[in-house]
Amino acid sequence: MAEYKKFLIQQQIYNGTTYTNVGDVVDTQAAYNVVCQECPFMHLPESKELAKRDWPDEDGEDVYIPAEGLKFKAYDETVTFLYVGTKADMSQDLKGFINFLYGKNIGGSPLLAIYDEYTQIGGQGIYVKKINNDLFDYSDISTDVIATFKVTFRVTDPVTPITLHTSSSSS
Repeated sequence: MAEYKKFLIQQQIYNGTTYTNVGDVVDTQAAYNVVCQECPFMHLPESKELAKRDWPDEDGEDVYIPAEGLKFKAYDETVTFLYVGTKADMSQDLKGFINFLYGKNIGGSPLLAIYDEYTQIGGQGIYVKKINNDLFDYSDISTDVIATFKVTFRVTDPVTPITLHTSSSSS
């Protein structure tokens, strides 16, 4: 079996000022036989529109730039996942993974912190917008990958970097 970089997720709660972790950090491969194929995190996404005045009798515009710098917009990202378990376990694993992402597990929360070991980028304040219904079967092409599917996440905190580790991760 191929070796994959870890895709780690931790459920969170946000009270308006502070994120609090819920439960343990989950390695998606160990828990659900799901690995990340593509995770297009942005280091810094599009900046927010700046306050400005456009005087009709002057060239250009007066733009207010906050002293602490530019602010950034929340954004959507679509992550491609691979299912690398067995066909016999696929239905149960994928249902468990989807329930976890939506916070439908016991004591769960739909707000997530995510970390991709391959890109070494992670973020917090993330939730699922949708899970693509298309499940593409790869079992006739690859001996390790059974299927692929996509999840669209909303990244509400586009600037706070997160690094997650499982208890079995080397630090």
